[in-house]
Amino acid sequence: GCRVAVDLGCGTGTVLERMLPRAQEVIGVDGSPRMLEMARRRLADAGARVSLRIGELDHLPLRDGEADFASINMVLHHLSDPVAALREIGRTLRTGGLLFLSDFDHHDNERMRTDYGDRWLGFDRAALAARLSEAGFVVRRADLREVSKGLSLHLIVAEKS
Repeated sequence: GCRVAVDLGCGTGTVLERMLPRAQEVIGVDGSPRMLEMARRRLADAGARVSLRIGELDHLPLRDGEADFASINMVLHHLSDPVAALREIGRTLRTGGLLFLSDFDHHDNERMRTDYGDRWLGFDRAALAARLSEAGFVVRRADLREVSKGLSLHLIVAEKS
């Protein structure tokens, strides 16, 4: 458990819903008003424990050190500057706070750009570790899981140093 948990790129609130039993307060950030409205409906019963905020990942609507835990799931490969987003996440986490990151391993499926708007075709483990280090994180655990269509996901837990 923790005091404040944040889901970055929260979409319809699925991860926020799972965070609720483990955090005193959850914050969802997304750039889409439509997604935030869907999350608001999903989490209506949670009341004041949920804060939904519109914002971009390179300029988060969070105070310095506001969060104890942050998750960013399947978002980095859509961003023009993943390192800027990771630095901004680091700004919002307290020292010792944890980040859970999931994203694609490097792949060559160009259709992901045309079909889903991906800017990056995933990231290799060394590149992700280097980007996290640049942003002030220390990787504590890293797993790679095969999903489908020849794609694999990195599942990383990193600590804000």
